[in-house]
Amino acid sequence: MDAMNSVIGYMKHKNAENRGFLKYGYYKRLISYILDLHLDYYTRKIFLKMVRKGYFIKHETEQKTFRYRFNPNPTEEIKEEENNKLGSITLDFD
Repeated sequence: MDAMNSVIGYMKHKNAENRGFLKYGYYKRLISYILDLHLDYYTRKIFLKMVRKGYFIKHETEQKTFRYRFNPNPTEEIKEEENNKLGSITLDFD
């Protein structure tokens, strides 16, 4: 099993999606613990790969920093985002 799948499996097992939006530092420590890998470069690469694949939802705060929430089913989140983009249409008749 590769590193990313190990991290995903552990986070699904621990229900990490229920923890809400957290800083990158939390996930960095968690990935380092899971893989017993304490090299920031590789930890960051694994994290960014997971963000690209949709396993994390990225949220920008008011202070222009980012928080992330684990998403165990990235395909479902993509469908929700597509529905939100469509939104509702309001028609006004004068």
